[in-house]
Amino acid sequence: MKLVWKGIYKDKDQLPVGNLPPDAVKFKEPDSMLQLNVVASLFVIPVFILIGLAIFLKSLLTDNIFEMGIFNFWGIILAFLMILPHEFLHAIVFPKNKEVELWFSPASLMAFVVSTAPISKARFIFLSLLPNLVFGVLPLLIWIFLPYDLVITDLVFSFASFSLLFGIGDYLNVWNATFQMPKGSIQQLSGMNSYWYMPK
Repeated sequence: MKLVWKGIYKDKDQLPVGNLPPDAVKFKEPDSMLQLNVVASLFVIPVFILIGLAIFLKSLLTDNIFEMGIFNFWGIILAFLMILPHEFLHAIVFPKNKEVELWFSPASLMAFVVSTAPISKARFIFLSLLPNLVFGVLPLLIWIFLPYDLVITDLVFSFASFSLLFGIGDYLNVWNATFQMPKGSIQQLSGMNSYWYMPK
């Protein structure tokens, strides 16, 4: 994987165009960053459910549920600092020696990576989930078993919760891949959109 910093994203015409086969099928997905953010925001609901489940499980392990803190300023800051490492974890899943572009969109307050390298359905789903597992799910699981009165406990909860919320666009990719891509198909980015096709 060759990560290339491309700078400020302003328009989808800046993104690389993939060499797609004639039978490639475009994902049914948003065609702009604004539409993407609106649709992806629906995945806040399952994230809140997951966080709520973690709080419930932790409540079973402590007698002082009402003494537990919730949010920690430094945990939130740490989650913001992980935005670029988050994208790096996406990037490393692309095939070796393939170029991956890193962009930042001030208008959407987000960073993202793109590559026109074709990858399998399973690899695309893993690529989309990896940073959210590392920075979100894993710390949330650790938080469940931390003593409620440690200084680091609230920090870990805040870090995990905000990291999970920052991944809502990734969950949309997983949803689309799961329900639109046939078994054995290949995913490939081109411009703003993903496409799938069956390998020859």
